Amino acid sequence: MVNQQHLNRLIKSVDTWNQWRNENPEIIPELKKANLSQLNLQGANLDYANLEQAILVNTNLSHGSLKKANLSYANLADVICFKTRLSEANLSHAILINSDLSKANLEKANLSQAYILDSYLVDTHLGQANVKGCDFRRSYLTGAILIGTNLQEANLSEADLTGSIFYAHKSHILEQSKDETVINQKFLCYTSLLKVEDLVNSLQQKIALNSSYLDNLSSLERIWQRSQLESIYQKINSLI
Repeated sequence: MVNQQHLNRLIKSVDTWNQWRNENPEIIPELKKANLSQLNLQGANLDYANLEQAILVNTNLSHGSLKKANLSYANLADVICFKTRLSEANLSHAILINSDLSKANLEKANLSQAYILDSYLVDTHLGQANVKGCDFRRSYLTGAILIGTNLQEANLSEADLTGSIFYAHKSHILEQSKDETVINQKFLCYTSLLKVEDLVNSLQQKIALNSSYLDNLSSLERIWQRSQLESIYQKINSLI
């Protein structure tokens, strides 16, 4: 249940609350089922807070931070979360009807089975978030980042997805592919050098065992040209 001291401190002053959080980072705020409706909590530090089943109707959480907070089954109808940090937060089964989550960071958040109807998620970061079964009906997700987002069974009927980003930019993919190619080339080159070293050592051992090689350098040169060393060096030259 709610810790009354925590609740009173938060309601009293956001500045006082944030100072207390900074001085006591090891304490996890216990605000389960707390009624925080219609409060101005702009800029509040609620990281890791337990807000399960809390009531935050028409609450202003803009510019605040709720990283890894537990908001499962919470009522956040009409909430204002403009530029709020909600990365890795648990919002499963939460009610966010008519909410404003524009430019909020919900990266890797759990929004499974949440109700986000008639809401604004303009330029919202939902990368790698779990929105399985989430209800986005009639919501605005214009310009939202949805890279790696689990949209399985999500209801997006009548939602506006104009300008939403579902895939990484092509140039980023090409750059990543280029980096991987360079790494592979370096690996092949290194492997080839090891093969060359082994063959040279083997050849040197043969020369040491049979001094007749030293008496016939022209034959040794022909052996060298026909050996695998030639093809390996050609491969190395093509990679460098």
